[in-house]
Amino acid sequence: MTKMEELKARVERVERGVFEHSICPKKLDELLDMQGEISDIRESFLTQPFTGTTVEELEDLRFRILECEFNVHIYVSEAMYRDSMEHMRRLSELYESIK
Repeated sequence: MTKMEELKARVERVERGVFEHSICPKKLDELLDMQGEISDIRESFLTQPFTGTTVEELEDLRFRILECEFNVHIYVSEAMYRDSMEHMRRLSELYESIK
């Protein structure tokens, strides 16, 4: 499995967790695990050379990582009764950037 495929699979697992949380809320420790995983994915993405990968593939993966990261931060903030407006604003800006 290439690094790109590995990162995509890891992002898909976090995306699945975000979806599952939207249906049946997860415990805070599970959300914190997801937050750690998506942060690790982002760091891996930033440090890996992707020679031979198209710009479109990289942009798609970058978008998915950021979307997951913001969603998980929002869920963690809400679970801890903290302000999530900054992450909501950043998520909104991310969506606006693709228009």
